[in-house]
Amino acid sequence: MDRGRIRHVGSVVWVLMLLASFARAQPDPQQMSGIPLPVSDLPVGAMSVRVVRGQLSNNIPDQPVELHQDDDVVTALTDESGRAQFSGLSPGASVFVVTTVDGQRLESQRFSMPGQGGVRLVLAAVVPGAAPAVEVDARPGTVTFGAESRFQVELGEENVEVYYVFDIINAADVPVMPSRPLVFEMPPGAETTTVLPESTPRATANGREVTVTGPFQPGRTVVNMAYNLPYSGGRLEISQRLPAELEELFIIAELTGDVDLVSTQVSRREEITLAGDQTYVLGVGSGIPAGGTVTFALTGLPYHSTMPRTIALVLAALVIGSGVWASASPGHTTSGERRQALQARRDRLFKDLVRIELQHRSQKIGATRYTNRRQELVTLLELVYGQLEQEESAAGVDSSQGPVPSASPVGDRARTAG
Repeated sequence: MDRGRIRHVGSVVWVLMLLASFARAQPDPQQMSGIPLPVSDLPVGAMSVRVVRGQLSNNIPDQPVELHQDDDVVTALTDESGRAQFSGLSPGASVFVVTTVDGQRLESQRFSMPGQGGVRLVLAAVVPGAAPAVEVDARPGTVTFGAESRFQVELGEENVEVYYVFDIINAADVPVMPSRPLVFEMPPGAETTTVLPESTPRATANGREVTVTGPFQPGRTVVNMAYNLPYSGGRLEISQRLPAELEELFIIAELTGDVDLVSTQVSRREEITLAGDQTYVLGVGSGIPAGGTVTFALTGLPYHSTMPRTIALVLAALVIGSGVWASASPGHTTSGERRQALQARRDRLFKDLVRIELQHRSQKIGATRYTNRRQELVTLLELVYGQLEQEESAAGVDSSQGPVPSASPVGDRARTAG
């Protein structure tokens, strides 16, 4: 995530919005309460929960906070700065936190722990005696996703980070309540789906779904969400069904190497360079009706091919098959000849392994080719050693006295070669 600058556009948007809110006035803790913020300054599996009363400056110390994960509950007390700390949570674990202040039950959204970094969130209690917000009856109506809404895609290590930044627009002059909540079901394979800060408190994440409930006040309601999507090939297609009309399609994707954005729904595109050398493509298209699907693909993605390993396994199977056939066929090579052939093959594989290690150290071979070739050689060595052990066992040869080490031969020699 950290490339010497803020890793993704989603974080940039969050920082700019936060600075803007401070420029106008102190942010309202009630709008932030219970919304998890993934951060990179905490270790993986760590969570910091801050409990305040009224304003962010009014911390509540010695306040018990409960962390719920399935049927397990862990309690921690807040320190002088009003923060309760939790650690050791597994990436992908579904959790939420709860505390009770002045009789008010403060509960966070249920969310999944991210695979990188930790989570910070605030639980804000209303000051006793403060005037309650005036509820205005909502009438039936519809909302749309405004033209400022966008999809953002950042590249990770054989996964992409996808961000939805949506403005929910109520064009009426009174609150409206759609006939059903707005439900986003993320694509299959999506991981750690999270509702991001600055989103409406009415947005919640549960598994791969994000649900936004009404009523919606006149004007603009913000909901930001994100998820990780692993890939295993050079092309990744993303499809997202929309629960409301999208006024205009806007996609931002990071471009690295041969990566490109492809979509039949994008009618015009432009490439821009940010942060000195990072390039993004901006794709724009027509609106999408409610119930419609946004579909786009990333091509040219970098990934580690499984083909070398597959080839190695096929070759190894042929070696084993030929050995079995030779053993079962009369008039063919003797057991001693087979052992000599296997020992010669073992020695050749070790020489190849040493050679590729030396090439890697002298930077004469790329990292991907080195990793694939080394994995292929180690796989073949393991199979050759297995055959040698079978031959020597059948012949009554003590392998500890011969050229074949008796304990972890491939691992020991591979470590020596490395």
